[in-house]
Amino acid sequence: MPSITRRRLLGSGVVATLAAGTYGAYRLHRGATDATFAPWTPTPGTWPLRRYDPANTAHNPNATPPRESPPDRTVVSAATTARQPRFAPLVGADHLVTHGSGLVAVPRGGEQLALERDTSIPLAGFGPDGHLHTVDADRPATVVGYDTDLREAYRTPLRDDNPQGLTVSTREVYVGCESGAVRSLDPDSGRRWRVDGAMPALADGRLYAADAPLDGTVAYAPRTGLDRRLDVGPERVWSAGPTDGFPHPPAVAEGRLVLGTYAEGGGVVVALDTDSGDRLWEPRPLGRDVATPAIVGDRGYTAVETADGSGAVVALDLTTGETRWRDDVEWAATTPVVAGETLVVAGERADGTATVRAYDAGGDVLWTHAFEAGTGGAGGLALVEDRVLVTVGATLYELSF
Repeated sequence: MPSITRRRLLGSGVVATLAAGTYGAYRLHRGATDATFAPWTPTPGTWPLRRYDPANTAHNPNATPPRESPPDRTVVSAATTARQPRFAPLVGADHLVTHGSGLVAVPRGGEQLALERDTSIPLAGFGPDGHLHTVDADRPATVVGYDTDLREAYRTPLRDDNPQGLTVSTREVYVGCESGAVRSLDPDSGRRWRVDGAMPALADGRLYAADAPLDGTVAYAPRTGLDRRLDVGPERVWSAGPTDGFPHPPAVAEGRLVLGTYAEGGGVVVALDTDSGDRLWEPRPLGRDVATPAIVGDRGYTAVETADGSGAVVALDLTTGETRWRDDVEWAATTPVVAGETLVVAGERADGTATVRAYDAGGDVLWTHAFEAGTGGAGGLALVEDRVLVTVGATLYELSF
């Protein structure tokens, strides 16, 4: 969700001035460009981005997570990992990465340290060529790229602060910022452009972004391939308007864009038609913090934190918005991820104990794994091959047989 800084600006009315300035800048930067957006399918057995793929579906069709209660083991210990990873572990073709208040990379299948940085890194992701890209929270934020051996390949200031969302295509890196700008960088040519939005997604040759100033969720046209020398962004196709609350990154699949929001008075799930931007059904209020659903076909699985600190796991029919099933839990549920017929969510109890629970697609609880009190709160999840990877406090665990 956007940082507390953006919330305070919204409350004070200052953001209207900022948004107006940003919108004017958008008018100067928009235009037809020269190459298609190139979404990609991650390598089987990887989890290269925070929500698996550039479309943010949080669905790894190649994983087979445990269907019975698995034991846990430490993959990267607190002695060597970033102090607080906080975010989902990333799994590339050759390396496993955790990031947050620092960054640590180890080879897949090994525990020796391949890379360690003691810099705040809120965003990171692998591209389709296996190269790691990170966004360092400097002022201004800096995009750093690595080759497949994790040697630094480039370092480019972002010209913006407070990065919010990241995705990577076959050619470009897209970073959304709290200012309401998605900034694109081509590491090879140095070309860069910007359009409105704070959290990007790529699907079917289109760039989408949530939390654009004034206009909420927006979609952009595929790029035309006419002139690669122009540093301009793509034409906007539609604007869906603001959504109640502060949006999480959008997920796009099967002609739908879906996102969840955070709001003290209650967050919602929203679904839009990707061709027109029209709402497919009325926003569904589910709790204070509603995660963007993990998507499989016409099914969406979301995790909810309610006002009293408890939560719910909800399966939605994305065609109608109706609830297929719901499990009310005694902990704040977060981070829905899915593989095949298995849904996995993380959560945190009032005492700070991290919990991971797996469900069958029909709603039956398959298993629940509670970590020891004092180990820290639950961070992100990744479903890779037959394993569930979860950050808990400053430690990365694997749940598998």
